[in-house]
Amino acid sequence: MKSFDCVSPGAVALVKYDNGRSLAFSYGVEDVESGAFITTDSIFDLASVSKQFTAFSVLLLEKAGALNLYDPIGKYIPEINHYAADINILNLIYHTSGLPCLFDIAESKGISFHDRYSKDDILKGLSEQSGLIFNPGTKFEYSNTGYFLLYQIVERASGKRFADFLQENIFLPLGMSRSFLAVEGGDNSRRVTGYIKSEQGQYEVSESRWDVFGASLVYSSVNDLMKWGNNFSTGQVGGRALIDKMLSPLSEISEHGECISDFEPYCFGLQAEESKSGVIYNHQGSTFGGESHFSRSQNRGFTLAVLSNIEEYDTVDLAEKLCDGSVLFDHID
Repeated sequence: MKSFDCVSPGAVALVKYDNGRSLAFSYGVEDVESGAFITTDSIFDLASVSKQFTAFSVLLLEKAGALNLYDPIGKYIPEINHYAADINILNLIYHTSGLPCLFDIAESKGISFHDRYSKDDILKGLSEQSGLIFNPGTKFEYSNTGYFLLYQIVERASGKRFADFLQENIFLPLGMSRSFLAVEGGDNSRRVTGYIKSEQGQYEVSESRWDVFGASLVYSSVNDLMKWGNNFSTGQVGGRALIDKMLSPLSEISEHGECISDFEPYCFGLQAEESKSGVIYNHQGSTFGGESHFSRSQNRGFTLAVLSNIEEYDTVDLAEKLCDGSVLFDHID
């Protein structure tokens, strides 16, 4: 691994093939005060890259017979059934639910991104709503609300805390020892510190106090994400049929035979994008004090991850360059 010493926060990137070949580099520190250098084992907030673990959990529960993707969400979350009776689980997965945005609800209540916004407060805010933005299944609109509710469904269908479900069914079986769901009272010492660069050029600590589980708040390292990516090849957890289902995108035509407005080929917590090396399944994440990006190529058999503890760091640009380079790397003996 190539690394560059630096006393500022930074980033780490790793691309790894299923046959074991890899390329990695890092620069910067996990924490400005401690000066500990960022490595491929450093633990970052994955932000919205977390969504794929939520969707995968739902598929595991479907395989176990604990739920059906076409179940109405009111079956599990009766608190919002008075206006969300026509929404099913698949609508949440594909961002076609029409649910109001939890960020807009917070703003209407005067809650800022720096305030405490607990999972109970979020659910209460959703239960107080009276209508949808659009009819379910008619439009694609990216929704953190939907994935927050998916986490609630996982807990209620499994009878386990989401953090425990992830550990027992995904992280432990795959040997992802540096991955976990952030929970109140958890061990913060394992995580990097997130920063934002001020107008004066100084790095200031930046963090969110919102419990947007399901949509965010999985912590992991690039090394662990390689183990996760390899599961897309092996199907060690879930099986190959489940992996295929996870990578199945939203159809452009609704079940009523109409074109879905603002369509995007979104899968189960991953976006499907065409590239010169075939379809790339990816997702980016952005949060207070950090940025993230995850890519998986089934065609070329590689996984790529870029994690940074600098807010607004361009992980997407770096990921695209690495994806281009990884095609060349594929031809190295």
